[in-house]
Amino acid sequence: MIEKKAFEIKEKLIDVRRKLHKVPETDFEEVKTAKIIRDYLSELKIPFKECAKTGTVALIEGKNSKKTILLRADIDGLPIKDESEFEIKSEREGYMHACGHDIHTACLLGVSEILNSMRDKLNGNVKLVFQPAEEGIGGALTMIEEGVLENPKVDGAFALHVEPLIPTGTIQIKNGSIMASPDDFKIVVHGVGGHASAPEKCVNPVTIGCDIINEYEKLNSTVLKDAPCVMTVCYFNGGTCNNAIPQSAEIMGTARSLDSETREMIADLLEKTAIDTAKKHGTTVDFTFNRLFPPVVNSSEMNEIVAAAAKKLDCVKNIEELKKPSMAGDDFSYFCERVPGAYFRLGVGDGKNSYPIHSPKFIADENALWVGSALMAQAAVEFLNK
Repeated sequence: MIEKKAFEIKEKLIDVRRKLHKVPETDFEEVKTAKIIRDYLSELKIPFKECAKTGTVALIEGKNSKKTILLRADIDGLPIKDESEFEIKSEREGYMHACGHDIHTACLLGVSEILNSMRDKLNGNVKLVFQPAEEGIGGALTMIEEGVLENPKVDGAFALHVEPLIPTGTIQIKNGSIMASPDDFKIVVHGVGGHASAPEKCVNPVTIGCDIINEYEKLNSTVLKDAPCVMTVCYFNGGTCNNAIPQSAEIMGTARSLDSETREMIADLLEKTAIDTAKKHGTTVDFTFNRLFPPVVNSSEMNEIVAAAAKKLDCVKNIEELKKPSMAGDDFSYFCERVPGAYFRLGVGDGKNSYPIHSPKFIADENALWVGSALMAQAAVEFLNK
């Protein structure tokens, strides 16, 4: 019944995905996106409420209220110029859905239609969460603080993410950590500026910054080589002209880890290395480590439910178990910290395009929309019946 219903609304899902694709919005500014979501839910007469400014929480009440499953879709786009060859383009210059959140949202709207049509058969409640600001700021924690896990109390959570490098009909699951904590750091190196012709009278923050970066690369090849983390320097800026030594220089980068112990270790190590290196040159640094989302840690029991659901669907051709986690991050981790959760990858590759997420040329196979809707809906039913 679920798979049949999902296929029946395939064209409707493509249509709503294309509407979303045209209006990518970011960081609690997803006003047009929220309207599309709420109009869809209103047509189905599914009650919903606003949460976290542009977020939406809908509830489908089943025949009893013993259990509640939360299904989450992130709704925001990215500040990336659309350079794809997809027939539908972003109508907002400099922004696009390069991470597939329009697909996530369309899939969850599909779930809402499928499960609403069989709500009298549901053995519990389904909470549909359309979350803003996943990219960067993070909207999950705001929604949790505003009570999304209560009334009714949530017992488990599922989320999917598109993967354009695997074909439609394939899903990927993994027990334990599947995503990292995407923390970042900033270093301000203090120097003594002056004329470039007399470097002996100055303290050059540019050369000191180079030394810090070199020391960080040594860490990558030694201490961090076999640790469950990755550290990358992505920004180095100092000076405004070619004949003056600047007063300061800035270094920024990312430090991603898969567990709390490694997370604290790398933060301490980066700070100490920067301070000690600057001290050798007779100067100081300001070091800031910005802790963003915790790692996404899947429940093995919830993963088993996803796999069991997938095996009941003909549209899911292949279930792959990931050997390595991604070092990207996702604030679905906040849900997984509080209730058992599973985050899995949905193949959206068509065999022709192979651009990864966050690429300005990102394209997704829209045939995956009804597959994602069917799988999320089936997983919800499996959880409520367990």
